[in-house]
Amino acid sequence: MALDIPLMVFIAGLAIASALALQARSKDGEDGTRTMIDSGLVFSVVGLMSSGWTYAIHNSLLDSGESSMCASEGLVQCGSVIGDPEWNNLFGIPWGITGLLSFSLLFFLFLSLRMDMHAKWAESFTTYSLLAGLAGLPFVVFLIFVELTQVEGAPHICPFCTVAHLSLIGFLAAAHALRGRKQSGMWA
Repeated sequence: MALDIPLMVFIAGLAIASALALQARSKDGEDGTRTMIDSGLVFSVVGLMSSGWTYAIHNSLLDSGESSMCASEGLVQCGSVIGDPEWNNLFGIPWGITGLLSFSLLFFLFLSLRMDMHAKWAESFTTYSLLAGLAGLPFVVFLIFVELTQVEGAPHICPFCTVAHLSLIGFLAAAHALRGRKQSGMWA
């Protein structure tokens, strides 16, 4: 049962971020903008946490060949996905580290907006946020392809990887909505 707790926390985070995004859509002005930024912040924090968790699983698998942090058999498992050295890297860097770095950038961009929504650079940061999120989409598609077709015994679905993918997609939706608010004059 303890293995399910991190996943449940991550899923709860995704639900909170989604609820904030839906709530922001019905709010006008600065209130709605702040709520949308908060949604993106929560999505990026969930992405950071799930990426960190996948990196911890990766290290556990390297140390002992096993991990008590996730299942290693069946369709929904992460042992064969995260433990496969051929596929769990981007130029030698584990995907967990890549996720940590990427979600840190997304968090920084939205936190900067949250701290000073009326700065001269705010419009640029909304664009950077959207572009940074879009840059991650090809990697999400590639990693889903790997999970379903390339790892030993495929198909497999890594639940913690899926949380990171959903976090990026949620962040991207929030960034798109935020940029739309800025361009349409609904920002404040």
